[in-house]
This record gives sequence, structure tokens and C-alpha cells, in this order.
Amino acid sequence: MVGCLCLNVDGAVSLNTGKATIGGLLRDTAGNFIFGFSKYIGFTNSLHAELWALYVGLQLAWDHGVNFLQIQTDCKRVLELLHDTNVDSCPISLVRSIHQFWRRAWYVDLIWVPRSSNQAADSMARIANCSSFDLLFFSDPPAQLHDVLTTDALVLSL
Repeated sequence: MVGCLCLNVDGAVSLNTGKATIGGLLRDTAGNFIFGFSKYIGFTNSLHAELWALYVGLQLAWDHGVNFLQIQTDCKRVLELLHDTNVDSCPISLVRSIHQFWRRAWYVDLIWVPRSSNQAADSMARIANCSSFDLLFFSDPPAQLHDVLTTDALVLSL
């Protein structure tokens, strides 16, 4: 859709340490990088990491004046929770907070994509510095992302 931006989000939890990171990136319809983010969030499970990635991504998109947003995640459970008819009474407070954000005056669509189509967000999550809780914001793609973005651009052009 013209004017619609795409936000890919992902959470990652180390099986060895239990440390969780989140990341995501916003792109235009041609796949051009607008911004990215990465953050260490402490110790949690993979579902909460995915939810935190979505929440932070929504917040950044809103703060940047995005009006039309498609969000892509590789976590089917996130979609189930947010598309549930009883989302407002979900026992997970983060789900309720995301839903409240979602209901603001903008168009937001949340879809599932296979993990292979969400590699850029996964790369952003893995950039996080696990010794700081600071949000890392990127107005240019970090070097670790160049190969993934090039591959994505080739797929988009087919």
C-alpha cells in the first residue's frame, strides 16, 4: 500500500545465558532502511522478548509520525494473542499495552512471516549490547545488516 511502512520485529533469548535482546527495523515499500533499533532487556522468555520488540517498535514508529504501518513478526503466538477477541482481558499486561498502542489514530496491520523473511530484525536483535539496557537507535543500517538488506532487496525485485 502506498505510504505504508513495514516494521520487522524480533526477540532473541540465549539458550546458554537466558539473556534476552530485541530488535527491529522500519523500511519503506521499496525496502529502503528508515531506522533500526536494538536493546538488551534482561532475562525473560522468548514470548516476552517478541512482545517487547513489538512494543518498542510501535513506540518508535509512533514517535516518528508513521500513519500506516504493517508489522511483520515470525512469532505466531504474538499474532494469536493480539488477534484474540478477548485481548483487553489478556493476563499478560504487555499484550494489553500493545493493543492500546495499536488502537491509536493510525492504521496498523500485524502479520506473520516465516523466520527466513525476518532475518533483518533478527540481526538487529543480536546487535544489542548485553551489558547495557540503553536503546540503540540506528538512522543508517549497521554493517552487520548490509548482507541481509542486499538479499532482501534482491527478493523484492523479483
